[in-house]
Amino acid sequence: MSKNSYSFERSQQLISRLHELVPGGGHTYSKGLDQFPYNSPQLIKSAKGAYCLDVDGNRFLDWAMGNRVFILGHGDEDVNDAVKAAIDQGVNYTRPGLLELEVAEYLLGLHPWAGMVKFGKNGSDVTTAAIKLARAATGRKLVAVCGDHPFFSTHDWFIGATQMDAGVPAEESGWTVKFRYNDIASVEELFARYPGQIAALILEPVKNDEPVDDFLQRLRDITKREGTVLVFDEMIAAMRFHPLGAHHLYGVQPDLATYGKAVSNGFSFSFLIGDKELMKLGGLQHDKPRVFLLSQTHASETVGLAACMATMRKCIAEDVSAYVWRLGRQMKEGFQALAGSVGVADHVRIIGFDCNPQILCTRADGTYWPELHTSFHEEVVAAGVLIPWISITSAHGHTELERTFDALRAGMEKVNRVLNSDMDVVSTYQGEAVKPVFRKYN
Repeated sequence: MSKNSYSFERSQQLISRLHELVPGGGHTYSKGLDQFPYNSPQLIKSAKGAYCLDVDGNRFLDWAMGNRVFILGHGDEDVNDAVKAAIDQGVNYTRPGLLELEVAEYLLGLHPWAGMVKFGKNGSDVTTAAIKLARAATGRKLVAVCGDHPFFSTHDWFIGATQMDAGVPAEESGWTVKFRYNDIASVEELFARYPGQIAALILEPVKNDEPVDDFLQRLRDITKREGTVLVFDEMIAAMRFHPLGAHHLYGVQPDLATYGKAVSNGFSFSFLIGDKELMKLGGLQHDKPRVFLLSQTHASETVGLAACMATMRKCIAEDVSAYVWRLGRQMKEGFQALAGSVGVADHVRIIGFDCNPQILCTRADGTYWPELHTSFHEEVVAAGVLIPWISITSAHGHTELERTFDALRAGMEKVNRVLNSDMDVVSTYQGEAVKPVFRKYN
């Protein structure tokens, strides 16, 4: 596949200005310049369906979908119409609005295991609220997080346990402890080391691997035994694995669950849902110490509420999750066939569930190879495909899949040339290799 002749002259001028005005040149670290090859679009002007357009007029097929925040593609007309109708009724009221009641009843109707729900604007809001509830209910301060899952919150309780911990008091960093996914012994070891001290245990129910040996159910049993609050982070899994999240597929009920990202198809909305006895600690109808759970000026603005309701209704009615699973299976099978035919299957792999696949560039020993990742993705981007991560939506179809396979083949052929020569992989791409978000220094 021939490379596109992209010009980024205006993008480069404007992105330099943005970096002068905004720390990191944006408002999400995973969208930073250090996360993409040099030839990636730098400043997006618009997006529709499965495509985005940058300020220079370059058009890219977009599999990243913001930061996995779409399930129906950019600018879905049904969701947009619902939002426009809500705007015409006013977006933020002096007292609670009718739409708050309607959305709460709708969500709780979908989740009969839960008794109450609280709205937020992003995932960090509601995961942190879940941790606060757990600490209030148990009187404990430690939080156990799955060390194999990369992100739970921007707040100190989690960020303090990463390499990017500047500004977080050292004592708070020590309040977060880690276990491994599918390693029940590591969980038991934490509870043995910190008896009666762990307030909450939080994880994504699934990431790239199936839970083995009843891992999720055993977590449920252990947390009940230890009096610890079990929290499932469904930010990425909800709408893709199933509209209600991955835990619904495995039949394991948490105490609390958190949702965001694609539940409102790109609009800002999240929610915490769970056990009524826990949730009501943030309310007015109890005689225990009050928990300042979530109290946000914009948490109940009607745009996010309307977007969530419209997105979830459409996804359930059209069984969008099933479509995502099918298209993802085709992507994985096609990818694997390509990698095998080009001869790079040991170094360019696709892993994870069909509904949520992930591309990995690895060394011979299976470890992540950031320089090869950069070289590979530079070639894929040059073919007009932006696929740093994969968020399949109903806007993606067979046309997009075939175009992606052409771009992937170009990237794999480049990798094959590099690996079968004496070239240093660092010399095969422009700029610097992509870097992890969580690192101590720039």
